[in-house]
Amino acid sequence: MTRPARLEDRVVEAWTTAHPQWAVEDSHLVRYVKTSDYPSGARLLLAQVALAEGLDHHPDVMFSYRRLRFELWTHDRDGLTQLDLDYAEGLDSIIAKDFGDFVR
Repeated sequence: MTRPARLEDRVVEAWTTAHPQWAVEDSHLVRYVKTSDYPSGARLLLAQVALAEGLDHHPDVMFSYRRLRFELWTHDRDGLTQLDLDYAEGLDSIIAKDFGDFVR
């Protein structure tokens, strides 16, 4: 499978402006999520697996009690690509559809 090209900074800046729950930290796309309880966080962690596998693009995730940190970048491009944006939008959809009552 051909990997997409690295995105220009202006594209990433426009995207993060439209998606304020995401931020760029050290050239990586990051979202912090706080859930109402531990089981909700664990369910969210598991819910994103199908998205990651479907895109063949896997985030770094830190999970601690009720907090999750999703970090994205395309390793072989050493930066952000459309895969990162696609995953981020997919995660946002999962949260909105299935976890809206549990995410703060």
